[in-house]
Amino acid sequence: MADHDNDQIGKSKVTFIDKGYDWGIYVWKKANGKWFTDGNGNILNIPSMKGDISKLAELKAAATHYGEPDGQPVFFSGLNRVSDEEYEEQVDRMKEGLIPNLNDLGAVHAAQQTLKTHGDEG
Repeated sequence: MADHDNDQIGKSKVTFIDKGYDWGIYVWKKANGKWFTDGNGNILNIPSMKGDISKLAELKAAATHYGEPDGQPVFFSGLNRVSDEEYEEQVDRMKEGLIPNLNDLGAVHAAQQTLKTHGDEG
């Protein structure tokens, strides 16, 4: 499986930080090193536990079906799919200075530590 150090996720300017969880998503990386997308920025992916052979086979079958059999799966631990509506909500939260995704336990913990250290200025 591919290494994803310094890989950017989609069109975002967010860099992935491996959280070490056993759950997440596999995405398909084409042989040329680019993510396999549908042309609208949606990356071919499948939610999975790390190392789930049946999910890896499903992802490879889909990539093959759509014409990219020579790529490889890349696992992103702790990531999950979001709908367009959830994405817009997360962008709005981020613009308001809030944690975009409250399911990001690392970010929630970091915010709690910041409040303990510096207090609430609100």
